[in-house]
Amino acid sequence: MVLLGLFLSLDREEWLAALMFGVLVDADHLFAVPRYVADNGWSSIFRPTWDDGSGLQWRSLFHYPVGAFVVAPLAIGWRFFVPLLFWGTHLIIDWFQTETIRYSALVESVFLILVCLGILYIGFRRWDELDPGRGIGAYILHLRSEFARTLSPGRREGTT
Repeated sequence: MVLLGLFLSLDREEWLAALMFGVLVDADHLFAVPRYVADNGWSSIFRPTWDDGSGLQWRSLFHYPVGAFVVAPLAIGWRFFVPLLFWGTHLIIDWFQTETIRYSALVESVFLILVCLGILYIGFRRWDELDPGRGIGAYILHLRSEFARTLSPGRREGTT
């Protein structure tokens, strides 16, 4: 979702909609976790499938195409395509994960690496536009210093 949002250069309101419809839609899983853990134990969370054999649903309506009956009117009401696009992307990722579940560790690792590389690439290209020619090494040092500054104790908003 972050990679797609960076690619589209979303503004603040669009990011809010993107995160709500692309990420927050997974909040429904939190309601199923207590029942699942009570029935199967904590270690079962790390199994590739979350099928507890109960037949109970652990995905809400938003994880299926029929959820478009709710998402589409909200997208129209928001007057932009972002909710529908990010919800649809979430569905595609869920479908892809289900189809590759038996290879999940490898597929998810490759997917994560590719997404992280895409995020780094877009960030580097935007950073490089400000002062061209500094190279990837300078960008890595910039990221390192920004990360350290963000985590430093006593960091206050508006200070450098």
